[in-house]
Amino acid sequence: MATALSENRTKRTTLLCLLYFCQGFPWGFATIALLAILSQAGHSRAETAIVVSLAILPWTFKFFWAPMIDSLRAPALGLRRPWIVFAQLCMAITLLGAVTQGGFESTATLNYLAWVFFVHNCFASLQDVATDALAVDLLDDQERGRVNGFMWTSKLLGIAVGGAGMATIIARFDLTTAVLVQVGLLLSVFVLVIAWRERPGERLMPWSKGQAQAVLTARPFGFFITLRELKRALSHRTTLVLVAVAGTMLIAEGLYEPVTVEFFVQELGWSAERFSQNQGTLGLLGDVVGALLGGFLCDRFGHRRIAVIGIVLMMTTLLTFGLTSGYWDRPDYPHVLLLPAFKGSLAFTTVCMFSFYMKVSWTAAAATQFTLYMAMSNIGYAFGAQLNRLLPLAGYELTFAESYLVAGLLPLIPLVLIFTFNPHGVDEHKRADLALTTTV
Repeated sequence: MATALSENRTKRTTLLCLLYFCQGFPWGFATIALLAILSQAGHSRAETAIVVSLAILPWTFKFFWAPMIDSLRAPALGLRRPWIVFAQLCMAITLLGAVTQGGFESTATLNYLAWVFFVHNCFASLQDVATDALAVDLLDDQERGRVNGFMWTSKLLGIAVGGAGMATIIARFDLTTAVLVQVGLLLSVFVLVIAWRERPGERLMPWSKGQAQAVLTARPFGFFITLRELKRALSHRTTLVLVAVAGTMLIAEGLYEPVTVEFFVQELGWSAERFSQNQGTLGLLGDVVGALLGGFLCDRFGHRRIAVIGIVLMMTTLLTFGLTSGYWDRPDYPHVLLLPAFKGSLAFTTVCMFSFYMKVSWTAAAATQFTLYMAMSNIGYAFGAQLNRLLPLAGYELTFAESYLVAGLLPLIPLVLIFTFNPHGVDEHKRADLALTTTV
């Protein structure tokens, strides 16, 4: 019998990274390559925004998918594997719908493609939640940071290849070829998910021999039980405070993104193409280095210590840039270094926090709890973006320098919060929970 994911670190790391790559690949295709084609065909920014908005919308469904994954199970096939199999197959099938014979100049074709990627991303977001739940279940404490770094990097590479790589294929061949390449990739990973068990002794197929092996299956499960388990998980001070940490961690990024685009394009006079190229090269490099370094150091020196360093790096980057505004008009000022410095420190912190969230998600509602942290992060980002609109309405017209200073001070909130709990306190609850489960 082939080694199961729970017993083979290389297998589970490989599969988790491939699943994250599969999430990023069509995302980069839809938001970069496809938008470029539609724009080239003469569609306005307002029209192509329909594709982006419908592609992003299903990712807000994650907090609906998580309780469903926690509540509806086929334990003999693995706690998370059946959902990943279903989502991965549906991702491949729905992507085939992007093969269209209509001209890209047609509004009907644009609307059709927008809905194709809406449906596709419904299954992609489902796969994302199931994959995160699998990582929560199977990753050991000493490997979570490093593997999260690999996963995050895989998704970034997927976005880059899905955008630049598919744009090249479309230019040299056609859209159908680009879609078929993506479908082939999705089905290749689908085969691995089918071939690898979560735990030894589980069924490989519904008709195979085997039985449930996960410890959590010893307890009853269902929707209301999941909600009760979530309430139990959040009764601990650490897990509850982390909700507030997640909700405030990305406010600075939300404020930073629109300000930075406007600063480089309107203040410095960069073209949109130049800014995008630097963001997609230097910014991506910062992302990758930050994610890998943060994950490695997190496993070696601990979640809280490395998260604090990451937050301080974020603050230092933004505050330094804002405080040196008097030198911005000098031709030798390295404005572009802001992009990899901030993206790198953000990825450094994010990977560490992801592994922290996984560490404290231990009950039968683990997928729901982890997704709650992700949802709170998205809310924080959205609030930060809205500050660009709300502050002027309140009479505070910030200069670019002031905006960077405010963004640099905002991470003080999660920095203070992260010192108000015991990061090891949850371990006692996890051990007690395991002891109770094994006696059931």
